[in-house]
Amino acid sequence: METKRKLLLASIVWSLMAGGQASAQELVYGSWLPAGEYVNRVALPKVFDTIAKETNGAVKWKLVPGGQLADPKTTFQAVHDGLMAAGIGIPSYVPSVVPAAFTIYSTIAFGDDNVATSAAALETLTLNCPSCIAEMKKLNAVPLSGWVAGPYYLACRSPVQSLGDLKGKRVRGVGGYNELLNMFGAVPVGATLVEAVGLLQRGGLDCQLGTHGWLKVFGYGDVVKAITDQPLGMTGPAIGLLLNRDVWNKFTPEQKQIHMRAAARLSALQSLGQFVIEEEQVLNELMKTKGITMAKAARKDFDAVTGKYEAIQRKQNIENSTKLGVKDPAAIIDAYAAARKKWGALSKGIGRDVDKLTAAIQREIYDKVAPEKL
Repeated sequence: METKRKLLLASIVWSLMAGGQASAQELVYGSWLPAGEYVNRVALPKVFDTIAKETNGAVKWKLVPGGQLADPKTTFQAVHDGLMAAGIGIPSYVPSVVPAAFTIYSTIAFGDDNVATSAAALETLTLNCPSCIAEMKKLNAVPLSGWVAGPYYLACRSPVQSLGDLKGKRVRGVGGYNELLNMFGAVPVGATLVEAVGLLQRGGLDCQLGTHGWLKVFGYGDVVKAITDQPLGMTGPAIGLLLNRDVWNKFTPEQKQIHMRAAARLSALQSLGQFVIEEEQVLNELMKTKGITMAKAARKDFDAVTGKYEAIQRKQNIENSTKLGVKDPAAIIDAYAAARKKWGALSKGIGRDVDKLTAAIQREIYDKVAPEKL
């Protein structure tokens, strides 16, 4: 594996040195998600094909899935070092590395409007968080595209309907979910999506907190028996095109604009294509093929706790982010709240139309930022 990585790094470096303004180079995108995950199977191939066509073949992307190059925790370093030209960055796995971006990610947005929340998280990261961009520059990275995964649901080895059922259960949770799970009486376990597979199989986890699609792509559906029908919020943004800055700087102005348009498309495909449309399809499939059942939640009890959590999470996130070195986390959190309100109104006219969401993200976000400011 180490030899492969060194050879790949040498190949990328040679490509950048020989490629001038990104002419006829093949750039490597390392995804730690399985090959069957929607972003690898559908979204990225579509946007990479578009980039190749719009650059007349001058920029081509090669997708390497399954964590062959970097895992969720090492992706930022791999992009920084040029081991891969781009990847998927999740701030909650490295909060001390990207504390400003983690401030957004650790804010749980309750409800089920994935369109509004995804676009709001991306807008906050791109336009209203100068410290986010500054920390990306220190990492030799450019953050393009983003979405939230959700809403999250509890998927457990045995049915959980009440807070009493959940008490003492070990649940995978990261970011802001740690405190919420504590308030539920559960025990949060900071495992990655990949690590959670073995933990569920061995009994190291009782529940996975996440989306329905993950039950299929990561194999959780082979272990869990029931899904609690209580939506428990959304977190993000996952940074879908975490680009090596040296690669970005080699692009021509036109190629940068092409990648920004591709970023808008990728965000829309993920937000709607995966986390709305495919989520519903996967849930129905698993209930039929795996016998997974829906456990009816005592909603008043869960809602009472989430209501208390919403009232305190702003203060807690400000304190946590300040400890991590973020100078003005309140401004980031407030910008995110304002963006969710704005996009909540816009999402009503978008519905489930990927093209409309792509156009809205381009108009409201990427048309408002110069490539050199990213």
